[in-house]
Amino acid sequence: MTSREQLLTDIHHGWQTIQAFIGTFSSEQLTGPTDAAGWTAKDHLIHLAIWEQGILALLKGESRPAAMGIDPATWDTADYDRINAIIQQAHHDRPLPDVLGYWRAVHEQLIAQIETLTDAQLDQPYHTFNAGPEHEQPITVWIINNTYEHYAEHHPWIAALISA
Repeated sequence: MTSREQLLTDIHHGWQTIQAFIGTFSSEQLTGPTDAAGWTAKDHLIHLAIWEQGILALLKGESRPAAMGIDPATWDTADYDRINAIIQQAHHDRPLPDVLGYWRAVHEQLIAQIETLTDAQLDQPYHTFNAGPEHEQPITVWIINNTYEHYAEHHPWIAALISA
């Protein structure tokens, strides 16, 4: 089990790393080049923000799909490619400063929410926080997967997209 303090340290480190990385690029680099699916680096950033918003909602006992702007029927399919496409389409035209500000605000709210939880609460399974799926993994796993591991996953995709 990961303690709350270790979790917060790891999230902070991942956040600082991704922020330093994206800080090396111009607005044009973050909004211009697209991949084969039409995603820009900015689309990757709002994607990360929306998934963090989903975890924030989960920790508050709220609906993840509603917080992420996904209809329940689509969410229930667990078709993450489709879910991600909906997120990208819904936010593609959002200005970069708005995307960055939104992500920062969501991240700060998520950190504040995690700080209210005990180590024992963080070791509780997903369904303790939401009456949805009976996922047995501790909520910490879900937080990790949607914060610093998610940032690290998108880091090389963003780098490749900008350098192409």
